[in-house]
Amino acid sequence: MPVLHQQQPLTAARTRDLAVLHRELRLAADGPRFVRLTGEPWSGKSRLLRQLAATAHEEGWTVASGRVPRAGRTRPFEVVVDALDDHLARADGTLFERLGEARTRALAPVLPALATLPGAAERPDPGAAVRALRVLLGLLGERGTLLVLDDVHRAGPEVLDLLDHLVRHPPQGAVLTVFAHRSVPGGRHLAAVPYDAPGVRHLALGPLPAADARALLPAGTPPLAAELVLRDAAGVPGLVHALARGAAPGPSFHATAELATGIPPVLAPDSIDLHTLSSLGWRCACAAALLGDPFTAGALAHTAGVPVEHALAGLDELHAEGLVRPEGTAGTRFCFVRPAVRALIHHASGAGWRSAALGRALEALRAEAGTGTGPQDGRREGLREGPGDGREHGREHGPEDGPEDGDAGAAGARRTLAAHLEHAAGIGLEDIRALALSARGGLYTRPARSAAALRRVMAVGPVPVEVRLLLNKALVLSGRLEEAVRGYEETGPRSHEDRLPGGRTDTAVWQARALRWSGRHAQARSVLDGDGGLPPGGPAADAERAALALEPGAGADPEEARRAAEQALRTAPADDPGARGLAYALLAAACAAAGDGPSARAAADTAQTLLLRPGGTEPAACLEALRWLGAAETELGGPERARRHLERGLAAALDHGQAHLAGLLALGLAEAAVAAGDAEGARARIRLTAALAEQTEVPVLAAAAREAERRIGEHATGPLDASRMSLLSERERIVTGLVGEGRTNQQIAARLDISVKTVETYMSRIFKKLGMNSRAQVAHIVGLSANYR
Repeated sequence: MPVLHQQQPLTAARTRDLAVLHRELRLAADGPRFVRLTGEPWSGKSRLLRQLAATAHEEGWTVASGRVPRAGRTRPFEVVVDALDDHLARADGTLFERLGEARTRALAPVLPALATLPGAAERPDPGAAVRALRVLLGLLGERGTLLVLDDVHRAGPEVLDLLDHLVRHPPQGAVLTVFAHRSVPGGRHLAAVPYDAPGVRHLALGPLPAADARALLPAGTPPLAAELVLRDAAGVPGLVHALARGAAPGPSFHATAELATGIPPVLAPDSIDLHTLSSLGWRCACAAALLGDPFTAGALAHTAGVPVEHALAGLDELHAEGLVRPEGTAGTRFCFVRPAVRALIHHASGAGWRSAALGRALEALRAEAGTGTGPQDGRREGLREGPGDGREHGREHGPEDGPEDGDAGAAGARRTLAAHLEHAAGIGLEDIRALALSARGGLYTRPARSAAALRRVMAVGPVPVEVRLLLNKALVLSGRLEEAVRGYEETGPRSHEDRLPGGRTDTAVWQARALRWSGRHAQARSVLDGDGGLPPGGPAADAERAALALEPGAGADPEEARRAAEQALRTAPADDPGARGLAYALLAAACAAAGDGPSARAAADTAQTLLLRPGGTEPAACLEALRWLGAAETELGGPERARRHLERGLAAALDHGQAHLAGLLALGLAEAAVAAGDAEGARARIRLTAALAEQTEVPVLAAAAREAERRIGEHATGPLDASRMSLLSERERIVTGLVGEGRTNQQIAARLDISVKTVETYMSRIFKKLGMNSRAQVAHIVGLSANYR
């Protein structure tokens, strides 16, 4: 396992786990106790056992600790020998007198320390040895005995029989038996001692909570590197340490799916330690990592260069070690339990070996995918893209999974194959089709990989304009906005207007989105106005108009945004929760910005229901809806609700490699933190926004991060906030006071006998003078001003 930094204190979660073990040690002083300790690889089992052993030793217990060192064939009772042999070598004759001649003779063939005693040369009797060991444990320690057996998932059947016997027939005296193994469903150790066995305390180590995992990061870890390490480590302490060692100041932003297929990013300079694998297990692990997820035993055997029966044995070992698991119910395909482990093993396998094995991997994947390597031609059948690509607002019926692609096994092989074809020297027509299908299917979940696949297709020769437009979408989602803008300038918003129904609208919406996110608001408005032609229509276009009217720096017009969002609702299909959820989120943000709290609340609640409904929406396609829903909740004075939506969106954006949206969501979280009075939390999210802006090279996002930092700096203390009230005119202070009372724009207009439009003008001036952008912040400063006076 990875070398843990022992000088670092235990996390809060593991401290609680250690307290459970200490309690069992205290209880065992009054009679035998049993603890089963489970967890996935590198979850911290061995460290807890070491610390428990140290405590027991300090308190005068006899500590017998053993570990099964390596998978594969072991000598009988090897872990027990490791635990007890040194103690018996130091024991005097009185221990064996108390044990009795028959029991000592049963143990002599098993324990090397007893090799000189009678019976040592006899054939071991496992049953007699098990019964003798039970009695020995009760006699070994004067105060008590702690027996620790680690990694028993590698132990032989006689050790499992021993555990079963000890549970059913506990030893006499103060004995605590702790056995640890990896949590692998179907492992044979599960049959030896059932999880519900009476008298056995089961302590399962799960992933660390987010705060605990973050506490393991070295001081000064860059903000984006920290987020990627925490995401890829998934709360596993050993992986946090391993990945943190490779955290760079300017890490390469990648989607989680990019770790599972193709050439993954290099996550750490040195890999995790897998020395406990047998040579066959390591060879199969390297072959599986080269293939990527999912893979079959046949492809594994061909890539590793071993017979299928050997590959199956290697798979059994990897499964028992908790490294791979079956994918789906058929059990014919496998994948790594953690994509990060696959990436680490891939780069640890050796460049020379990978170069030689890659050709075998491509052969196996092409055979399973049913593709050939026939001659290329310029027609590129199967590459045309529909106007909405099937997932615009969360509908999940991408072309990778359609009926034309055969069974799921072939589709999985095509996805895995396509990731390798991005770097292959020569590709044929079927390879091109596999690349295009993979690009479309992964548009929202791995956009950078989709862009790479489409570039590989375009490098072969002329392609239909639909391929170029799909590339533009991938560039927008991956945050390469400048490239996307140039791509749309080359193809034009009407590039396939006459080819596909709705094609012009789809292209115009995505082009406007690229322009809006890059700060070119006037150009985005021109595209949505039709550039002198017929404006694009439909719910996606109306939603984009609403987003543009709400975008900071675009001359925010809440009423225009409200009208556009309402129009999007009228045209959105009733069976499309993604489109309707986005429209309601935009409507909530527009109503909140306009001061219409009740309407905003109703729209926000409906949006939440639609966006969070299980199975109703694909999160990767609806992340901007969470951005606007979070903005609405912040404006409505609910920063904690805003945080929940924005954190969910940020986690999904980071997971799916949507870099620019991740930056926007992080910026929204900063605003929510400010509204909640959490200046330090706001600064942390602003630093992440700035790091994402550096990755995507989007100046407007970097400028927004600097402006947010400036506002926090100006309003870091209560008196400073309150002092800025003096910048307001008398009329503006009156309006500000009414906002502090929770009144809407309509209520303020009625109270002051002015129009709603005039109230909006006052609010715009107030926001500018106070350096704020939400009513919740204004209400906060009103409260501070009253307290300060």
